[in-house]
Amino acid sequence: MGWESSHALVTGYETQLDDLRRRLVAAESIDTSQPQGRVQAAVMVPLVVVAGALEMLFIRRSELLSSHRGQVAFPGGRVEPSDKNLLATALREAQEEVALSPGAVTVLGRLSTVRTNTTGFLVTPFVGLIESAAQLRADEREVAEIFTVPLSSLADPTLRGEHHWDSQGARRVFPAIFYQGKVIWGLTLRITEELLGLL
Repeated sequence: MGWESSHALVTGYETQLDDLRRRLVAAESIDTSQPQGRVQAAVMVPLVVVAGALEMLFIRRSELLSSHRGQVAFPGGRVEPSDKNLLATALREAQEEVALSPGAVTVLGRLSTVRTNTTGFLVTPFVGLIESAAQLRADEREVAEIFTVPLSSLADPTLRGEHHWDSQGARRVFPAIFYQGKVIWGLTLRITEELLGLL
């Protein structure tokens, strides 16, 4: 690869990050548009540069969990009394689930708060840039796998399809991204699509 091509790759992802910073909501701001009284939760949406391009980091939840077992998600969970704010929740959960040190995250901002369809939780996603995913380790009680997907693949229409989910005797169909055997759907897909839309 010549210098011009390498320089274009670097400039490309740096431009994406600059655009994203401008379009994300400030991490410290509070979303007052959501109804109060619901369980609050937060997730971290980590971005990492791989071979000059941005990739998004996901987890696959453990099959041992009582809910959403085996599903693709972002590191995160519900607010604990000791958390200073929702960002602290996202950073704490990411450290607990994948050993991502809060000091290793450059927080870029937050996305819209979304409500889960099954539990009614209010989930606030925060976007952060990390240097590498190589040092991460899954907490086996909660996380079966850590993996990254290039943003270009997430935006690829040929990887889109329908996910069929059986619940309480009824089959429902959801839009999904299919990537190397992984199915990204539901709340995780909604968060992913909002971020892609900002880019």
